[in-house]
Amino acid sequence: MIRISKDTGVQKYDINHINDISVINVGGELSRYNIRSLEEVFSSLLERGQLSVILNFGNLNHIDYQLVRRLADHIVYFQCEGGDIKIAGASSYVQQILQVMGFEEEIFVSVEDALMSFFVHHPDGDLQ
Repeated sequence: MIRISKDTGVQKYDINHINDISVINVGGELSRYNIRSLEEVFSSLLERGQLSVILNFGNLNHIDYQLVRRLADHIVYFQCEGGDIKIAGASSYVQQILQVMGFEEEIFVSVEDALMSFFVHHPDGDLQ
C-alpha cells in the first residue's frame, strides 16, 4: 500500500494505493468551492492510468446537492475509460442527498466492501 497526501490548496486528500486501486479519503464538506480540487485528483489519476478508484466518504459531513450530477459524470467517464469510481462509507445523511438527486450507483458500507467489488469474478473467469 502506498499512501499519498495531496494538498490542492483548497482541500487535502489522502490517497492510498492498494494494488491498482486508489482510495481517496474525502472529509468535511464537498461544495462548489472545493469540487475542483477533487476533479484535479481525478485528472491526476487518469494521467497515470489509475482507473480504479474508491471515494471513502466516511468523514464526509455534507455534499452540495448540485454536485451529484458532476460526480456521476466522473464515474461514467472512468467507466468509459475501462475503470470505475465506487463510493464507500457515506453516512445516511450523505446517502440521502445522493439518492434524492438520482444517484443510482451502489454505495458500499465500507472501503473493504468496495475493494472486494473490484475483484468479483466474471462468468468468463476474468477479474473485473
